Formats: sequence, structure tokens, C-alpha cells
Amino acid sequence: MPRNLISLVVVVALVSTSTLFAQSPQQRRQQQARQQQMQEQMRAMAENQPQLPSDPQLLSLHKEFIAKTEKLAMEYERKKEFDKAREAYESLVRLVPKYSKAEEGLNRILTNQAIQDRKLTDVQANQLWQDSGVTLQEGMPVHMEVKGTWKVVYETGPKGIEIPEKLRPRDSRIKLGTLIGVIANSPADLTEAKPFVIEESKDFTAPKTGRLYLRMFDVDPSDNEGKMYVLIQSTFRQ
Repeated sequence: MPRNLISLVVVVALVSTSTLFAQSPQQRRQQQARQQQMQEQMRAMAENQPQLPSDPQLLSLHKEFIAKTEKLAMEYERKKEFDKAREAYESLVRLVPKYSKAEEGLNRILTNQAIQDRKLTDVQANQLWQDSGVTLQEGMPVHMEVKGTWKVVYETGPKGIEIPEKLRPRDSRIKLGTLIGVIANSPADLTEAKPFVIEESKDFTAPKTGRLYLRMFDVDPSDNEGKMYVLIQSTFRQ
């Protein structure tokens, strides 16, 4: 595909997402709070930095540690293991006063963690668990927005349809047609993990690291109609 056409496709996708889901005041406040927290962390580290040793041999050991730790941090960053990269850069910042490479590296990591990734996905009414395409990180804030409508279709006799006991939700808020989610790391999690309700505007902290799956709650979704559009914002695990 020509480069200018690829660029046009990307721009159209971004505009479509922004039009469907505008950033709310609450989201802006959350992002500002994360940026302020990042700045405070950098200031605290700068104020508590020790002096380098004057002994030549000890200074040589420091330099060796710095070189190896910086190399390790860059390797973690290249692999997108940002938590490990952050820990390595923080060790350098604490040890070496005003070491620009370490400060720049830590700033990159903190900025990356502060900036929310965005993923727009659609959830079909007539399918079972559907992969959202994102892996949430334990302890990271998650914001979700939902747009759309769908229809629960049933054809029954006069007795109706009874939900099998093993499929009855433990959360009383879950009804037929409710959009639900689950964080899973194995196929077994999709049947054993406790699902949670996805509301029109939902904020929560990811309880564990894992893939986010979504679906309509229904005994047999195959005859349902419609879909939901779900915008997921967080710092995703790469």
C-alpha cells in the first residue's frame, strides 16, 4: 500500500475514534494527575541524590555499574518491559547526581506510563467471548466508554427459557443483554472467572494482568442482533 494512502487510513481511523468518543473532563483530570505525579517523582529523586565517591577505585566501580545498568535499562525498554526499565533507570537516578541519560530514560518511561493507550473495538451481540485486542496491566487505571445498541432475540414456548444454574451470573446487576467483561489468561478463565459489568462510562483498576474479553450475557447469543462499540483507555501490556 502506498505510504500516502497508509497515512490517510491512519488519519481517518483516528478522526473516527475521536468523533465517536470525545475525551471527558474526568479523563483529562486523570491524565493531568498522572503527569503531576510523574513530575513530583522526578523532583523527589533529584533532591535525594548522593554525591559521587572521591576514591578512584570506588568511582571506577560506580562507572562500571552505571554502564551495565544503563545498557540493561535500554534493553528492557527495547523489549517494552517498561516496569523493569523504570526500576533500572530509577537506580541510576538515585545513585548518580544529574546523570542526564538516566533522567531522560526515566522520563520516557514515566511519560509512557502516564499516556493512555487507546483501543476501539466492537462487540457483536451474536457471539460468545470476544478478544478486545488489549492486555491490561495489574494496578493500572482503566477507563471504558460504550456506544451502540443491540437486541436480545428469543423464540420460546409458553414456559419461556430457564437459565441453567451453571450459567446464572453471581452479580445481580448482570441481566440478559448486559455487556460483560472478564480478564483472562487461559481458556478456563473464560468459564471460571467472575465477569464484571461494562457500563456506559466505567473506571476501574485492573485487578490482574491479562487479556480483556467482552460479550453480551445470554444463554445462546447466536440469534441476537447488533453490536456495541467499546473504547478502552489504559496503559496496555505490550
